[in-house]
Amino acid sequence: MALSAEVREKLQRRIDELKKRMQYDANDLDYETHLNMVRELQKIVNAK
Repeated sequence: MALSAEVREKLQRRIDELKKRMQYDANDLDYETHLNMVRELQKIVNAK
């Protein structure tokens, strides 16, 4: 299933937000949670 450009942009914005937030989250659990979410969203965006 191909993603529309709008959905792809929204996912990419969410990824960027999470990456930015990871710089400020000192809690290891929060960092790992955000990192895993970024990886999963990136897989969706990269899927063709």
